[in-house]
Amino acid sequence: MNDKSIDFKKLYDKMQAAKLNAKDRPTILGGEFDADHLDAFLKSWQAQWNQMAYRIWEHISHIEFANQPAQPEYLQRAEIFGEGGHLSLRRDGNRWLWHYIGQSVSLNGFTWADFWQAHPNCQLRRYAESVILWGERKDNTSLWHDNRVAAANLAYPLNTTGRVYLHFWRYTEQGQTVFVQYRALSDKP
Repeated sequence: MNDKSIDFKKLYDKMQAAKLNAKDRPTILGGEFDADHLDAFLKSWQAQWNQMAYRIWEHISHIEFANQPAQPEYLQRAEIFGEGGHLSLRRDGNRWLWHYIGQSVSLNGFTWADFWQAHPNCQLRRYAESVILWGERKDNTSLWHDNRVAAANLAYPLNTTGRVYLHFWRYTEQGQTVFVQYRALSDKP
């Protein structure tokens, strides 16, 4: 018989350890800009990109891992992340919506809203988590494959023969997830 009881003390201790104090709070920014300013917006972030090594560009017809989007006119979403932070973009008609969570940054030429200025008394908790991405390497080649998404071009930027894991911070307020910060890809859970 399995013991499926919950250790409430352990759960409480984990929640207390996850509580962020003022000095541990990440920078959280967000905003929007006109669709024709995408190139300028991306250029304004390039100084931080050495700390955000992973870039996923979701176009109308495909997804790619690359330094820059191959066809920016067809770009719909972008996730740029690493240990320094996570910048997320989403096209919404003739504008781009964006948010950033991570280390302190300085941006020139774009306006943003600062989460902490709008919510100074918010108390977040941070949990380290990981998920397995689709696919495995096929026959030790550069090809990745998964029957569930066979039409997808899985091309992860890792040199591994096993599974790929996405590591992230999950930030909660009163038990509800409010932010997710992608941090890294690796071959370890």
